[in-house]
Amino acid sequence: MYLPREERFNVDAMQQVQTNSEEYIRLELQTAAVFQRAVLAEPVVVPYLKSSVSYYPYGEVSGDVYHFLLNRERELAVFVGDATGHGVAAALMTMMVIIGLDGIRRDLSTDESIRRLNRLLVGRKTGMSVTGVFFRITPKGKLFVTHAGHPPLLVLPADGTALVQFEQGGCPLGIFDDEPVPYLEEHYQLQPGDKLIAYTDAVLEWENDSGEPFGTDRMAQMLVEHRQYDVDELNQRCLGKLLEYSQGVSCEDDLTLLVFEYTGK
Repeated sequence: MYLPREERFNVDAMQQVQTNSEEYIRLELQTAAVFQRAVLAEPVVVPYLKSSVSYYPYGEVSGDVYHFLLNRERELAVFVGDATGHGVAAALMTMMVIIGLDGIRRDLSTDESIRRLNRLLVGRKTGMSVTGVFFRITPKGKLFVTHAGHPPLLVLPADGTALVQFEQGGCPLGIFDDEPVPYLEEHYQLQPGDKLIAYTDAVLEWENDSGEPFGTDRMAQMLVEHRQYDVDELNQRCLGKLLEYSQGVSCEDDLTLLVFEYTGK
């Protein structure tokens, strides 16, 4: 189709504006990704724990979040969460979570900490939610854990006994102020060599070429089969197993996997 010269000019100009806009958005997303990674805390080093973190955003920025908090008693608290959706909105929600966690007193129980974080997010009226698990480990190995609609924290005992999975749920954060499903704190006594595994749902939902998700049973079997490895090796072998299972199908979600070992030192 022939276009008059002035119309061709307008079309070319619009295409150039679109190209410039796309480049601008791409650069902004890259900047946001750098900022988000800078805000995510490095694992806090304490003598009684070893840790390993794998963090893979689906796009430039991630809706997954993890955070570390240490109190005066040298008890380490860890939050692992997953905001609804992908992209910039989910990433902004993770920033709100980190700010909220930093503003909570470090001596509170895990359920009260989650309760206060939930009230903060509900009060912002974003229309978004975050699943999460918040747990605290003392130097003597006492574990306290509260879930908010998130896949359960797992404990892999060093003595070869069955994998421990916590049962209490709770609602995702940011939806209900009145807790239709209450946040409850569970307790467990860790022994030297016990490992803890916290993760987001992409680990369970990554599909193979038949559309079948990896699932909880394969997750449990994978951990039991590799329980003898240290935290870094266990983390990498888990990821390798997921890649092998997926048979080349890409992961369509942000993926985070944290592995800890209680040393008892």
